[in-house]
Amino acid sequence: FTLWDIIMPLFIFMCGAAIPFALGRRLQEGKSVFWKHVLARVALLWLLGGLVQGKWATLDPLQVSPYANTLQAIAAGYLVVAAVMSVGSRVLAIAVPVVLALGYTVALAAYGDYSQFGNLAFKVDDAILRAILPADSVRIVKPSYYTWWLTSAMSGAMAFAGYHATQILRSGLTPWKRAGALFAYGAGLLAVGFVSEIWIPCIKPIFTLTFTAQAMGWCAIALAVLYVVNDIWMFRKGLKPVLLFGQMALTAYFVSHFFAPVLKAAAHLVGDGLIARLPKSAGGFVLTVLQIAALVVVMLFWRRFKAMRASARQAASGK
Repeated sequence: FTLWDIIMPLFIFMCGAAIPFALGRRLQEGKSVFWKHVLARVALLWLLGGLVQGKWATLDPLQVSPYANTLQAIAAGYLVVAAVMSVGSRVLAIAVPVVLALGYTVALAAYGDYSQFGNLAFKVDDAILRAILPADSVRIVKPSYYTWWLTSAMSGAMAFAGYHATQILRSGLTPWKRAGALFAYGAGLLAVGFVSEIWIPCIKPIFTLTFTAQAMGWCAIALAVLYVVNDIWMFRKGLKPVLLFGQMALTAYFVSHFFAPVLKAAAHLVGDGLIARLPKSAGGFVLTVLQIAALVVVMLFWRRFKAMRASARQAASGK
């Protein structure tokens, strides 16, 4: 388990943490408004995921994959949490992620092993892909390292982990007690992850309980640390770039993948003169920094555009 391994689970955790803020108002507007918004977001995430890594833009049935991206896993988790949230049952909100995680864990243990092609999650993916794709599809000839369809159960559990973290922070406890509760929550998840490793290997590509619980534990503890620093100690200097990426994480993810050639071209346009005068290793680092700078510029312009559009809507509604 390395720092790199937490990136994808953290995206799903962040989505779950945002759901109480994003969907609470929609639910107050009525079930039809709520579900229209939820299903539109799920469809958009699925489409963007297909474009980024599913090769949908090729229009080649031998290349495309219907489900093979983080954005689509986020959509699955988002849909699960939204469905439970629409019911409004706290008991269900606690029971569903537990049932999903334990059910998935028992299924993996009972029907297969933990090898790359012998685990149940891979077998389910393989069966679905063989049913809907041509036999010589690249997704069948060269199967994905990750599993997706059955593993959506863990996407739902991870989104719920973020959802419950936000519920702790929105509770009526004092700020320090909220932080303490969030630290305890993260520590409890870590304990589940470490103890379960006695029986279950820690495998990221199929999101075993051991890996998932550890990932969610570190996510919760990271959120607790940031809550203390940002909301209790009020230390906010230099955090604007962090907030920008936090507020526009999915936009940054999509742009950095789908428009990577454009960002690279912009970096070369600005930095070729400097890069040519640097050692090869240093030039590569500078090029990466310039691509990130270009991505930040795109995100700033997009946020400004959204703010202008929101202002125009408010003005129109005022009239």
